[in-house]
Amino acid sequence: MTGGELVARALAAASVRHVFTLVGGHTTPVADACAQVGIRLVDVRHEEAAAHMAHAWARTTGEPGIALVTAGPGVTNTVTGVAHAWSGGAPVVVLAGRPPLAQADRGALHEMDQVALMRPITKWAATVLETERLPEYVARAITEAGAGRPGPVFLELPSDVLRGQAEADVVVPPPAPRPAGDPEAVVEAATLLSRAQRPLVFAGSGVFWSGAAAELIALVEHLGAPVVVSHAARGIVPDDHPHHVGAARSRALRSADAVLVVGSRFNFMLAYGQPPRWNPQAQVVQIDVDPGALGRNRRVDVQIAGDARLVLGELVNALPSKPAGPWLDELRGADAEARARLAAQTASATGEPVHPLWVCAALARVLEPEAFIAVDGGDILSFARQALPGQRPGGWLDSGSFGCLGYGVAAACAAKLAFPERQAVALVGDGAFGLGAIELDTAARHGLEILVVVSNNGAWAIEAASQEMEFGRSVATTLERRPYHLLAESLGCEGVEVTHSDELEAALAAPIDERPRLLNVHTDPTPRSPDGLRGLGLVPDRQAVRFG
Repeated sequence: MTGGELVARALAAASVRHVFTLVGGHTTPVADACAQVGIRLVDVRHEEAAAHMAHAWARTTGEPGIALVTAGPGVTNTVTGVAHAWSGGAPVVVLAGRPPLAQADRGALHEMDQVALMRPITKWAATVLETERLPEYVARAITEAGAGRPGPVFLELPSDVLRGQAEADVVVPPPAPRPAGDPEAVVEAATLLSRAQRPLVFAGSGVFWSGAAAELIALVEHLGAPVVVSHAARGIVPDDHPHHVGAARSRALRSADAVLVVGSRFNFMLAYGQPPRWNPQAQVVQIDVDPGALGRNRRVDVQIAGDARLVLGELVNALPSKPAGPWLDELRGADAEARARLAAQTASATGEPVHPLWVCAALARVLEPEAFIAVDGGDILSFARQALPGQRPGGWLDSGSFGCLGYGVAAACAAKLAFPERQAVALVGDGAFGLGAIELDTAARHGLEILVVVSNNGAWAIEAASQEMEFGRSVATTLERRPYHLLAESLGCEGVEVTHSDELEAALAAPIDERPRLLNVHTDPTPRSPDGLRGLGLVPDRQAVRFG
C-alpha cells in the first residue's frame, strides 16, 4: 500500500469518522485514501477552522478530533486553533504535510521547521521518516492526544513518505491508561471534607474529559455539598440540579471552609485560588490527572494525582453520607436571588437596538435540552455565561481560558456533524464573526443546518469598555453594523435581519430548512460589569493578587 493508504487505514482502525481539512498537494495521498475507506472529508475555507472543528469535535464527542493540512502556510494557519486546544486540554491530532525528505534544507516549496514551531503548543510533535512506520505513528498520535491531560499533537508526514509503498500492519491505538489516586491521599481528602461545615465542590473540564459527570453528581449528593463548574465544563452538572449554585459562585468561594477542586486549574478564571475572591482560611483538596497542575499558584492541603472518574468514585466510597444542610440552602437562596435579579433585568431590556441579555433569554427559550451552543466573543460571552443554560456534558462550547475568537461557527459545524439530530447554535459577536464568517460557506456546502446568531453592536464592545475604564476613552474599537444577513445569503445560507426585541423570538423559533440560517441582530453595545472586566484581566485590579 501507499503511505497515504496506510494513514487512512490507521485512522479507520481508530474509528475516525471525520477528518477536517483544506486540500493541499503535500497531503492529497491521505485525502484520497480517506475517501476510499469511507472517512468523511470536511473541507473548510481556512486551516484555522480545521483545527477549531477538530477541537469542537473532541469537546462534543470526547473523541480525538483530526485535522489534515498541507505544509508551510497550511501548518502556520492552524497555530491559533492548536494553541486553543492546548490551553483547553482538548485531544486534537494535526496531520501535516511536509516537502520530500530528499529536498530537505534545499529551499523546497513550503519548507520550514514545522515541528519546532508546534512543539511548545502540543503534547507531542514528530516526523515520520519511513513509510512502513506510518500506522505506528498515527496510532501513537491518537493515544498521546487522549492520555493523561488531553491535548493536541502534531504529526508531520513528508510527501515522499506518503507516496512511498510498504507492507505494514494496521495498529489499533491502545486505550489511554487511567491512573487511580493514592489511597492514603483519598482517605485524607475524605476526612477533610467530612469535617467541613461549608464544603464546596468546584469542577472543571477534566471531569468531562474523564467521563466523570455521573461520579461528580454522586459525590455532591453523597456529601450534601453545593457544586459550581467552570465555564469550560458547563453542562457536566445541569443548571437545574438542586446542588448546582452557579449564580452564587463568588459567595460560595468567599465563604467555603473546604473546597474540592477537580479537573480545574488555578488560573485567572479561578482568581488563581487567592483572596479576596477565595476564603483565605479555606482548606483545599485538588484532583488532577496532571501532577504538574497540583498546587500551582496556591497551597493545596491534599493533592491527588489521578483520573477524575476513578478518584471521585474512590472518594464516594471513603466518605460518610451527609444530608444537605443550611450551607446548601444558603447558597441555593443566593443563587435564586441572583437569577431573579437577572430575570428582572432581562424583562426590562426590550426595545431597539436589542439588549444582549434579551438575545440570550430569547435563545434560551427555543433551545432544546440536547442542544449545542457555541458562544464566541467578548461582550456577548459575558452575558451568555449568565443567561444561557448548560444542561448536557459537551453541550456548551466557548472561547475557553485562551479567549480564542473566531471559534463559534466552526464549533457549531463540528457539533452538527457529530450529532446531526441535535440543535447546533453559534452565538457570536460581530467582531468574532469577522474572524470565522467564511465558514458559513463550509456549513452550506456540507448541508449543516446550524443556526448562527450574530450580536451586531458595531463595536469591539468589551475592549471599548475596558479602555474607557482605564484611559477614559477608547481607540480602534469601532465597527460598522454591516448587513451580515446579506453576506450569509451570498454564501448559500438563509439570512434574516432583526432590529427590535419584538421580532427576535419568532426569528429564533422559525424552522431551519436544508441550509444554515443566520440572524443579524442589532444589539446594544452596553458592556458587561466592571467586576466582570477585571475578572477577565482586561483592566487593572485595584488590589494586587498575592500568591502564597
